[in-house]
Amino acid sequence: MIGNEIRARVLKTSINIIRRSKKLRFAGLYKGAVMALVLLNIFILPANISLSGMGAVAIAGIESEVWWPQNNVTVQGVQPFKAVLSDTPVESYEMFWQVDGGSWNWMDNNYNDYPHKQASVDLSSWNWRGPGPYTLNFIARQNGIVVSERAVTIYIGAQSVSAPAARPTSVTEVAQSAVGTPETQKISVIEIPQQPPAPAASGALSSLTLYVNQNSPAARQANEWRNSRPNDARAMDTLASAPSASWFGGWSGDVEQAVRSTVEAARKTGSAPVLVAYNIPQRDCGGYSAGGVGSSGEYTRWIGAFARGIGDSNAVVILEPDSLAGIACLSSSDQQRRMELLWNAVSILKSNSGTRVYLDAGHSGWVDAGTISSRLQASNISRADGFALNVSNFNTTAAESAFGTEVSRLLNGKHFVIDTSRNGNGSNGEWCNPWGRRSGEKPSVSTGNTLIDAYLWVKTPGESDGNCNGGPSAGAWWPEYGLSLTR
Repeated sequence: MIGNEIRARVLKTSINIIRRSKKLRFAGLYKGAVMALVLLNIFILPANISLSGMGAVAIAGIESEVWWPQNNVTVQGVQPFKAVLSDTPVESYEMFWQVDGGSWNWMDNNYNDYPHKQASVDLSSWNWRGPGPYTLNFIARQNGIVVSERAVTIYIGAQSVSAPAARPTSVTEVAQSAVGTPETQKISVIEIPQQPPAPAASGALSSLTLYVNQNSPAARQANEWRNSRPNDARAMDTLASAPSASWFGGWSGDVEQAVRSTVEAARKTGSAPVLVAYNIPQRDCGGYSAGGVGSSGEYTRWIGAFARGIGDSNAVVILEPDSLAGIACLSSSDQQRRMELLWNAVSILKSNSGTRVYLDAGHSGWVDAGTISSRLQASNISRADGFALNVSNFNTTAAESAFGTEVSRLLNGKHFVIDTSRNGNGSNGEWCNPWGRRSGEKPSVSTGNTLIDAYLWVKTPGESDGNCNGGPSAGAWWPEYGLSLTR
């Protein structure tokens, strides 16, 4: 037995040396070196040191810290699970949480207080063990290899003490600040405060002035036509003078800088931009707007950069048009993954104090209210400011208002916004560059309806829906179509 312990310690130390070796890491040999040691473990170490023992060795060599939940704590509601891999850049590894040996759940990079991994988790449906205990396992992975695991036990119950004002420097201090007992003793719930929702009566956008881009495609087109087509130029001015959204995706390059440029331009005018995040994996299911990043990890990094571009400035984010209403084309596992990505995206964006987030919910002619409300609930609508309807579509404001009110009722009164950029004549049943449409209500945060936070021009009037009805590629500027929306 002593010999086994010695060999295990040698293996543990070797892994730690490999991990910390810059030469190996830069040469891309980290994964191969660790795998070689795993094989060494299989063929040389005695049989009573198993691969699960190898996991324990890795945990000892590369340690995880769980900041929250604290071991043996009693918790309830939505909780921010927080963990970190010690002495390791947060961007260089993945981390997942797991309850009672179930599926792995992604954790995002979070830079508040100190770089760490975090996931917002709703515990309201955790009842299969009654009050508990429930075993949470936090799993760190590098280059496809699990390098560390750390487990804590939690209980589900009612709050009995107040939350600390700020995160203490260690989990021991969390426990002691709550009840003054050692961290190994069972303690009562500590609710970690999150950004408070905006007051429901006034709406999340009521204090904002929406940003008008003086260099928009419509503004440039109006100037180009000023002398040669003066009447058309004046018509184009009506589009250019209205606030409209800026879209960001794979074409944006450095998305952090691209978003920051728009946010800074708006800030200088004392206004807030409307930003559309449109880069989720398997976007549009092979349609005219197909694309998106290639993996979940890449998307989480992308949305993190998007959020950093906003910072603490005021901004309105429309999150991933069509991603929930059009989810049926995906496999069940990919559907679940998409909703997890949206859940995480909401959490990341809402960590900024001035960011208002609206999850896209399709439109009244697509998915029924019950179905879309369930998908919204699974995508962190409780943390978002509301949902968005009619993005890039043509349904009347009255139809979307009625549908939104029904969805809101199923979501405990959540507010919503409506895209009115092209719904002035309603829909003719076509969705891709239909002719004979008109722009609708001008963007405004004063709608006369307490549930509707704003009418927005999310789709830029004059940008194509795709190669249909004579149009160019999706998103390309098409001045004649834009002009037709002013008639």
